[in-house]
Amino acid sequence: MTDYRIVCTEQTGCTTGGHITAVGTGTETNSASQRYTVQQVYNLMDSGNTFHTYGAGRRANVHKWNCGCGVGTLRSSADSTTANNLDNLRICHWK
Repeated sequence: MTDYRIVCTEQTGCTTGGHITAVGTGTETNSASQRYTVQQVYNLMDSGNTFHTYGAGRRANVHKWNCGCGVGTLRSSADSTTANNLDNLRICHWK
């Protein structure tokens, strides 16, 4: 099993707010080495792999989540800092 660190996100809006559509993973905060769609993340999770974010010295696990508009997306665990929230990570910029 692999533990992936999410360092950036791709997001879109829906009627109840935005949701994650894809993520970038890697070991460097400012550089993603791999792009995964939400469906690919779901498949990897179903195979026993894990995803997390890191910010302000704290790790937050990432889980499957259904957006209020009915779309499957991702959510980070709640904790005492917003620095590791998926919604607060930088937006991915792929070349």
